[in-house]
Amino acid sequence: MKTVHWIGILMLFLVISCGKENRWDIELPQEKVDLEVTDISKDFFDTNIPLTEVQARYPFFFLDTVSNQTWEKQRRDPFEKAVYDSVIKVFKKYGKTQNELEELFAYYKHYFPKQDIPQIFTYSSTLQENIYTPVIYGAREGLMFIAMDGFLGTNNQLYKQQAPLRVYDYMAQNMNPQNLPPAVVRAIGQEIIPFDPRQQTFGDLMVDEGKKLILADALLPQTSDNLKIGYTTNQMKWAKENEGNVWNYFVEQNMVFQTDKSLRQRFIDFAPFSKFLNEIETQTPGRMGVFIGWQICKAYLDKNEEMTLGQFLNTDTQTIFNGSKYKPKKGDGNYTPTKPESNDEVKKYE
Repeated sequence: MKTVHWIGILMLFLVISCGKENRWDIELPQEKVDLEVTDISKDFFDTNIPLTEVQARYPFFFLDTVSNQTWEKQRRDPFEKAVYDSVIKVFKKYGKTQNELEELFAYYKHYFPKQDIPQIFTYSSTLQENIYTPVIYGAREGLMFIAMDGFLGTNNQLYKQQAPLRVYDYMAQNMNPQNLPPAVVRAIGQEIIPFDPRQQTFGDLMVDEGKKLILADALLPQTSDNLKIGYTTNQMKWAKENEGNVWNYFVEQNMVFQTDKSLRQRFIDFAPFSKFLNEIETQTPGRMGVFIGWQICKAYLDKNEEMTLGQFLNTDTQTIFNGSKYKPKKGDGNYTPTKPESNDEVKKYE
């Protein structure tokens, strides 16, 4: 009986301990919110609806510089219709997007009760540049726009063609239906996280991106870290195993307090790999500066357990950086550049 008693205590301890591992994994009073999602393209491609009526419903969707003749031609364009048909097919098969967004915004309303739930408009951009930044959010206006053709699936044949926009493999990696909620959170973070033009060192940029991933931790507590940052399982494994080496590289190369704009392209922006300018760079995942910024933010929050999400997001980047005392264990890797740095090097990303 004593053994059973102690096993019970141990199990209770483990449950409590596990519960503290993710401070954002909370139980909401309600799981979902009423979310209004309107598919603009459904009306646009329905030629039984007069164009003037569609324009009256969605005036913000139509440019005054484009003639009605051009709009009518687009409504009947076989390629544009094929892209939209693919959107319908992919998301009908996936079948989870509405529930995922409702849960996401339930957390959003919990942490930011004064913010209104936005009205969401979805559309097909016909593989224009919108698919690289597929979600736009305006908190003040209470509107969100999602280009659904930015999430058709990594291997979708529409992404393999050259026109009208070439989709690089490293971008297609994160263009699946399950990547839509993290993209929504990035758009929310871009809108609600304060931007200070006076704090734009590489260290500031890393922490700023780390804040957006902490926001993802809070709004998507059941989502894998891989999806939040856009890594494959192997890329995440590499990032975790080489965290100390990468940080040491940034420090030894005196990058942390630099304002060199090329550092954003090398270590922050989406890319096939991070640009260390040495023989190992092609083995690395892109956005390692974002991954490091995420770890810095986590270290800061570990030291400030009572801080709310809103307080954290409004804390300036330098306070977070200094207060984190971030110092990961260095590994055995040597990341010393084997060639001189040049802004021209960033062109190799494509």
